[in-house]
Amino acid sequence: MAEALGDDYRLLAPDFRGHGMTARGGSAITLGLIAGDVAAMWDAENVESSVVLGISLGGMVAQAVSGSFPNRVDAQILMATRGAYDEEAIRGTSARAAEVRAPNGLEQAEEMTMHRWFGDASRNEADPLVRKAREQFRNAGGNTIGAYFDAMTEVGTFHTDSPPPTLVVGGDDDRSTPRAVIEQLAASITGAELRFAEGGHLAAFDNPREVAATVRPFLEGLDCW
Repeated sequence: MAEALGDDYRLLAPDFRGHGMTARGGSAITLGLIAGDVAAMWDAENVESSVVLGISLGGMVAQAVSGSFPNRVDAQILMATRGAYDEEAIRGTSARAAEVRAPNGLEQAEEMTMHRWFGDASRNEADPLVRKAREQFRNAGGNTIGAYFDAMTEVGTFHTDSPPPTLVVGGDDDRSTPRAVIEQLAASITGAELRFAEGGHLAAFDNPREVAATVRPFLEGLDCW
């Protein structure tokens, strides 16, 4: 999607702790901690303020950044993600965290997660996106994934009554974050715009041009440039 947006914007795409080329470190994983990492990255890159865009877990981190550093967030784009967890959702996510940490739990969680992300295509490892997703999931490991599951349930604590301009985007065939969850998130944020694009949970990756076309008018309408 970064390529589809073109050269009009400077894009910073960090690997969160325990993901990609970033070590997990010794601190307990929380959304607040990762939000602080984003702010530290901005400091290192001499970025005073920015639009934040996050997909799935990244959308929760984006909300944490907006809640923790409101004066540094010009707008937020929340994709394939959710807001506050109710008690039932917390119990379900906590159970997933425990399961992924258990013996052989990583393998079971991988299959469940890939199916939520890709549906029937989840076993097609000839697809480079599926292959990369599985590789990153395995490399993160059960303890790190479990820690992020636990952290995700904190997202509601970053809710603010004075949010930045917000665009919420969902995939119209997202099995992981279905339409009702996306609509609920948009309804919970004052003034949020809501859009849907063709695709599943990772529509920004497997349908980047349409998603970029969905995002671009929102970006062009901001007065922060």
